[in-house]
Amino acid sequence: MSARGWTSVLAGVAGRFERTEQRLVAVTAVLAAALVLLGFLGQSAVRDREALLDDAVHRGNTLTGAALDVYRALADADATSLNAVVVEPHRVSAERKRFREDLFDAADALRVAASLTPAGPSADRVRDLADRLPEYSRLVESGWRHSAVSQPVGTSYLAQASHLVRGDLLRLAGELHREQAAALTEAQSAAGRPPWEVFAVGAATLVLFVLAQRYLARRTRRRFNRGLVLSTALVLASLVTVGISVTVAAGHAGASVREFDTVVAPLAKARNLAREADGDEVRILVFPKVGDVASLRDGLAALDEQVSAAGSGGGDRQRIDRAATALLSWRAAVRPLIEPGGAPLTYQQMSGLVIGTDQAAHAQQFDEVLTDAITWHSTHAATSTATARGALTNIDAVFVVCATLALLSLGWGLWPRIREYY
Repeated sequence: MSARGWTSVLAGVAGRFERTEQRLVAVTAVLAAALVLLGFLGQSAVRDREALLDDAVHRGNTLTGAALDVYRALADADATSLNAVVVEPHRVSAERKRFREDLFDAADALRVAASLTPAGPSADRVRDLADRLPEYSRLVESGWRHSAVSQPVGTSYLAQASHLVRGDLLRLAGELHREQAAALTEAQSAAGRPPWEVFAVGAATLVLFVLAQRYLARRTRRRFNRGLVLSTALVLASLVTVGISVTVAAGHAGASVREFDTVVAPLAKARNLAREADGDEVRILVFPKVGDVASLRDGLAALDEQVSAAGSGGGDRQRIDRAATALLSWRAAVRPLIEPGGAPLTYQQMSGLVIGTDQAAHAQQFDEVLTDAITWHSTHAATSTATARGALTNIDAVFVVCATLALLSLGWGLWPRIREYY
């Protein structure tokens, strides 16, 4: 349309509102529409954030924890399945019982994950893990049965089982945990983002109210219209309430995200690496390969890095120190194995380092203190998420009430002025 055409349209529209009462009706309609739009956007923005935090509280935290439990249980099962063929005869039953408990724990965690995971790649990984657990269990049980009668094929079965869990199951469990942790972080971050569309419409509405007040003051020679003033105050109050609530929620959600990312994540990785290192030690005895000792040494060094990262990330100092002390004791116990300084160790000497009572206590103690730290920080982070959700409770209703009252106040303020001209 040409410039002349737009001018004609605008002139026609202006011609329809030549009289003051017509202009006041138009002003009322525009302001009412702005209030309705603002109320709808404000309610939607708050409810969207409530839904994200509800999902994080009731599903995301549980699902992320279940994914982590799957990895830990499988890594522990790998180490325990090998322990059962090298420990003293009186300890075999306990190791086998622990292995089966690990598989039960993994299956339970997978059932939880399956009930909470929506359709998609994560659901596919949960099904793959659940489908492969029986195969893994069968390989280990066969390895034990043949090893008990000194048949070499037993070691082959156990090697296949260890390859399956390390090559496939732990990879799938790790991907599942990373996906769910990322989804939880994204949900909490999104919940803390300011509702800029609400603030933009709110600011425009306030400007419209100010312009309407100035126009009415010129036309009626009244400095203030009480209805417009009250409506303006209600709009401003609703925006301030939402702004403060979302800011508080963002603070708590951000604290939860930081704790998960900078403390729980490295501690969880350390615990998983520890179970793998425990398995590496026994693999050196059962079916040693070139590079196993170096892999164990690197794994223990990586543990120290992860524990230090958790401390730098703001982890509880007492719990981090306990983990560091337990790791130091573990590394000291196996130093002759990973840093040989003299004659090569005999099988009996290596066996004493790997499965001896002192070594087993150190590895188990490290796992226990890490589990305690992960549980404490996960609970603390989940509490922050719940607090963020609480900051938004009933804010959507407050916003709608303010918008409704502003709409009523608008009619109370302008209707008498309109009626004066009829």
